[in-house]
Amino acid sequence: MENENTNPFETPVSKSEFSGFWIPSHNAKVMKAGLDANKAPFLPDHNGKVKAEPVHTLSQGYCLPASRLIPVQFEKMKKGYESNIVATRNQINEAGTELKDGEKGVLYNFKGKDENFHTAAVFFPEQTENPGVIMEMAKDKINQPTNLKGLSLTIESAEPVEYLGSYIAACKSGMNLSVSPEIAEDFKKNIMVNVNNDLKKAENRDKSIDSVGNILFNADRRGTEILKTFAFEQNQNQNSSMAPKKQEPEMEMIF
Repeated sequence: MENENTNPFETPVSKSEFSGFWIPSHNAKVMKAGLDANKAPFLPDHNGKVKAEPVHTLSQGYCLPASRLIPVQFEKMKKGYESNIVATRNQINEAGTELKDGEKGVLYNFKGKDENFHTAAVFFPEQTENPGVIMEMAKDKINQPTNLKGLSLTIESAEPVEYLGSYIAACKSGMNLSVSPEIAEDFKKNIMVNVNNDLKKAENRDKSIDSVGNILFNADRRGTEILKTFAFEQNQNQNSSMAPKKQEPEMEMIF
């Protein structure tokens, strides 16, 4: 199989190795560095508040799924980007601008119409020669947060899927998110087991331990479940408040 020198470590590997091993391993490496430094988008500040912000796709305006959102958010933190939009190289060219020299995107895998896995990259507007045209294209596409914006959500579990599921739900809805220091610390310990396992060579990994990719996939689904529950409860409350109040019978006064 032909080797391609296109992976983030600049070591020649086959396309299947690049898609199946290098990108997940690179993402695990990025996550480990963030957790070790206590700097990760899903960790709380000193007040227990988690800054859950979406990053939208330029094409449709939706918030990225967890498997892409988390790596992109780490890159945003690292580079200090202010925008909350990412675009592919083709979309950047279609917008009438181009990437600055030497800019590298955040790599991800996707399944194509041919049922094979492919690799692509997304970039922030700040990485282009004219960020303004990207922002202009995006403004009418970005999906606004749901009517759950402003509601409060507390992370109550240190289990990775539950913890990150709550985080993803907040990112997609605009809900305020908080977590206790104890749960956040336990979560770090729990997720690090998965991260460290991903960093091992394929033949040395414990197959009973979920990959970070699987955790993010399941967290995305869990986030959707949380949003549905909140939305249902919100609708119930609204319907209850809009229902006509039952008129109380007048009290008969007896002397």
